[in-house]
Amino acid sequence: MSNLASDLNLYRVLHTIYVSGNLTKAGQALGVTQPAVSNALSRLRKLYDDPLFVRSGTRMRPTYKTEQIIPQVIIALDLLSSTMQKPNTPDNQANLYSTSNYSA
Repeated sequence: MSNLASDLNLYRVLHTIYVSGNLTKAGQALGVTQPAVSNALSRLRKLYDDPLFVRSGTRMRPTYKTEQIIPQVIIALDLLSSTMQKPNTPDNQANLYSTSNYSA
């Protein structure tokens, strides 16, 4: 459970580094500085006990561990994003209420 307590933004950083292959470009895409991306990567490295990316020339190449986890990270980020895209209709509110009403 302690892994779930980690900052969800770390996974946005992981995905963006994976896509861009560059910490500076990842920072630009996320609207943060390169040192902020580097700090987030450091936290992820501690969390996974793996370097996650290694420098290869001017690019950051994913490690085997990153290749293993990135599909699940992408799915999780997509699922979270999809919750923001659903219209707030009475049907959606009724479904939310019926599935989260624990007092019954």
